[in-house]
Amino acid sequence: MEQISEQRLTQSTYSTPSPKRKMSEMISEMAAGFLWVGDTIGERQNRLNAACTAWNMACGSPEARRRLLDQYRKTYRQMNPAVTLNDLANIVKDMETLMDRKLQMFPDDTRQIVSAKVVKVEQTFRIEVASATL
Repeated sequence: MEQISEQRLTQSTYSTPSPKRKMSEMISEMAAGFLWVGDTIGERQNRLNAACTAWNMACGSPEARRRLLDQYRKTYRQMNPAVTLNDLANIVKDMETLMDRKLQMFPDDTRQIVSAKVVKVEQTFRIEVASATL
């Protein structure tokens, strides 16, 4: 997999969408400024998981996106009962923002992400993403 530096991930790049592009590059661009917040690899993995979930949800119809986001909100609340309503609202807002960025940057790419992993390589990180066409 291609190694992507943290500096590159924070750049806002609007490039030509192409189904032949690596999903890791596209997720990095879509989630620039979101992925690498966090001090541990676990926190970064959680953010990558959220970005990939947002990508997958964004591939649906507007009705499906609303339904999936509502389901995400309910499930997140069930799995994290200590989360405050304000924090939950911010998490949902982050998901909406990520979905909007996916739709703006890569509207025609409907591949679904089936796995994603943050990998530390020396002093930097890269992501590995596997996808499938449904």
